[in-house]
Amino acid sequence: MQDVAVIFFSSLFVAYSGALMPGPMLAVVVAETPRHGARAGPLVVLGHGILELALIVALVVGLGPVLARADVQVALSIAGGVMLAVMGASMAVAVLRDSAQIDWDVDGDRKGRARTVFGGVVSSLANPYWSIWWATVGLGLLTKAYAVGVAALVAFYVGHILGDLTWYAAVSAAISAGRRWISARGYRVMIGVAAALLFAMATWFLASGLRGLSA
Repeated sequence: MQDVAVIFFSSLFVAYSGALMPGPMLAVVVAETPRHGARAGPLVVLGHGILELALIVALVVGLGPVLARADVQVALSIAGGVMLAVMGASMAVAVLRDSAQIDWDVDGDRKGRARTVFGGVVSSLANPYWSIWWATVGLGLLTKAYAVGVAALVAFYVGHILGDLTWYAAVSAAISAGRRWISARGYRVMIGVAAALLFAMATWFLASGLRGLSA
């Protein structure tokens, strides 16, 4: 039981260390909070968690060595960089066309909630760091949990998702709570900053992938 607790808290700590770094998921949470309020963070993490559960299953059955291959990491960096650039471009276009309007419809509709959950999936897939992290650090932690047993695997997953959930829920709750002070112009600035962040990450990953091609 002690080993299970250690794995849980190790997974939780590592999850916080990753969640605190700005990335595509943060950009999606910022963009979706006006439509869903404090629920935006949990909705994005739901999509992220579904994808991570599928990846954990794949790693357990032997996908880890494939993701760790240099050529696969190069391909992931390039593909992820392109996806991040597309996401950033769509946000930038919305700002430039003045279509990134703030609408505090905190109820949202079922279709909108499904889109936000899907945004959690796409933002994870678009981040090459996510795949590379799971092929290295994540796989190492997962191997330790697997050696302990099923309870440790569950603890590993719950700890990891709990870190993401509490952080992004706090972010969306903070933005939602401050909505009375966020003007339409302020919201466009937020979306513009999120777009710039995605472009910066896209440039980094594309450069890394292209260097790998020439190596």
